[in-house]
Amino acid sequence: MTLASRTRAFLLLLVAALALAACADDVEEAADEPDDTTEDAEDDEPDDEPADEPDGDADGEPAALEANLTDRCAEEDEADLDLFPEQASFEHAERVDVRYHDHYKVVEVTTTFTDEPVTFVLLQCGAEPPELDGDLAEAPVIEVPVEEAVTLTTVNVAHFDALDAVDRLVGVGTTDFVTTASVRERIDAGEVEGYGTPEGPPDAERLIAASPDVAVLDAFGDSVLDDVALLGDAEVDVLLNADFDEPAPLGRAEWLKVTALLLNREADAEALFDEIAAEYDAVVAAVADVEDRPRGLLDEPFEGTWFAPGGESLTATLIDDAGGDYVFADDDATGSLAFDIETVLDEGADADVWLLGSVMASFEELLAQDERLTEIAAVGDDAVWAGDAGTSPEGGNPRFERAPLRADELLADVATILHPDLVEHELRYYRPVGEGAQ
Repeated sequence: MTLASRTRAFLLLLVAALALAACADDVEEAADEPDDTTEDAEDDEPDDEPADEPDGDADGEPAALEANLTDRCAEEDEADLDLFPEQASFEHAERVDVRYHDHYKVVEVTTTFTDEPVTFVLLQCGAEPPELDGDLAEAPVIEVPVEEAVTLTTVNVAHFDALDAVDRLVGVGTTDFVTTASVRERIDAGEVEGYGTPEGPPDAERLIAASPDVAVLDAFGDSVLDDVALLGDAEVDVLLNADFDEPAPLGRAEWLKVTALLLNREADAEALFDEIAAEYDAVVAAVADVEDRPRGLLDEPFEGTWFAPGGESLTATLIDDAGGDYVFADDDATGSLAFDIETVLDEGADADVWLLGSVMASFEELLAQDERLTEIAAVGDDAVWAGDAGTSPEGGNPRFERAPLRADELLADVATILHPDLVEHELRYYRPVGEGAQ
């Protein structure tokens, strides 16, 4: 090999060696550098807080609702969903029923002043109005959940409080008669107005001007449908209340669910009513086996006529469930009976307990109407009770406001009066007539 050949070979070997050295350095540097892929994978690990659940399924469809919409309207992509997964049912109330459809509810109210049930449609706001025909064609359509409600029946005031929805209540019948603390605060703040009149019907002119989402009226009187039509023509939706016609205390209490229908809060109403019913049944069980059933007389005369509840009325049922016998239990009337004082004394002079119905400033004022009232056995035994405990200075009486809902408390009051040794309960609605109104 010539010198030139040996020189070229040496140079080629040198170049190869330098190339190998450079590759080794690259490999070493690569090993020392962090792996970008690993970092990205670590960044993708879930945080401590869970990610928001998807609004729909893999196909982009909205997920089924798990609860009713209480604070918003339905959105366009929810049109085909069942918008009322939480529903109410009526087991005790006889004057109301409800049927559910995907985006509206049909409520039927039975009154003693109409030949047929009065029907109302409660439409989920944001949903397409249904095509109604037949009996539903002329039914008032009320969008729910309502944001502004007026109730001219005192009972519903307690409902809004129990459902934690007093912020939706903007009007009542007579503000002076309200005793519920949360609503009184709104009255005092000027956030709740009175729309009743001394004659009974609502002040239609003011109510129309206020334009609430719904006005709840008692289904009382032959002109009640005229009131519904008048307000409806002025675009004030009306729902009728007929709880006062319920013969059973739990039936009346169950009208809480009717108010809940307006608010889409059926789940809350069902839970609370179940508690009330369980407490009511517990009191019934406590006195179920009593052998001594005191005889009870109800209410008092007014201008010579004694208006007493019928034997199938709500108050008569309370006496029976509390372990007593009502003087006129054999009468099958659910409403009031009108007697002269002589008839009541013939039937009930031996009454062990006398429960007065009206607010009494003093028992002496009642006895002064007719001295023969002192012949009632309960008078001599100091067993006369007035149902006006907790009455406000303005005349608001919790027995007409909270008690219809809290049938358990009302029954416990009566059972405590009849059987103080069996029922341990602090009276809430009744007081001995010897005590001043609390």
